[in-house]
Amino acid sequence: MISIYTVKWGFKYDSEHVNRVLEQCREHITTDFNFYCLTEHPIGLHPEVVVIPLPADNYYEKWWNKLYLFDRRVVPQYGEKLFLDLDIGIQNNIDCIVDHDPEDGLTFVRTHWHNMKKMKRDTQDIPRAYTDLNSSVLRWNDRLDTDKITKFVTDYPDQMFFHYRGLDNLFGHKRENLLKINFFPDGWVYSYNYGYMWPIDVREQVLREEPLICLYDSMERPQDVKL
Repeated sequence: MISIYTVKWGFKYDSEHVNRVLEQCREHITTDFNFYCLTEHPIGLHPEVVVIPLPADNYYEKWWNKLYLFDRRVVPQYGEKLFLDLDIGIQNNIDCIVDHDPEDGLTFVRTHWHNMKKMKRDTQDIPRAYTDLNSSVLRWNDRLDTDKITKFVTDYPDQMFFHYRGLDNLFGHKRENLLKINFFPDGWVYSYNYGYMWPIDVREQVLREEPLICLYDSMERPQDVKL
């Protein structure tokens, strides 16, 4: 049985967002699953949500809290795992994501809606300014060497916080040292704000019916957007 994780910190997203993702998983996954939320504010969560408290001595900020997903002191590192951000919308059946084999790596969404060659060229004078991956949907299992990630975070906190602009940037630019990167097939996930797939369809703020998941890119109320 797969374990599905969300992470909620601070007050930008509330329990309604977690419960909405749970409801969408119920609707679009045909197999059984366990549903977890890493948070310091569990009030209002659905009874089916298993709460994993964020550490009391938490020194991460914002999206960096996702790193606890790979820390065996917080999340047991066994079995099959799927992470879903709170600003996503599941539109169609995602059994293929549940059944996806990440092998011994970590599977990300590829940002195929960006012209990566142009982005790399435009930011060539800004170190670590771009990346081709997105961590809004992640898939891994106990074959991933999560201890290597935790060790890097513990040994080089200053490098992590000050040299990288978030989790996507860290994994994108340290992939050779930290882990094996896999990608979901193009077309499974798209961005509401940036488009579907460059150069075929880069219309912004347009919902598509065919993809499995829409990334709403930090929108606070993605449930207000309708097909």
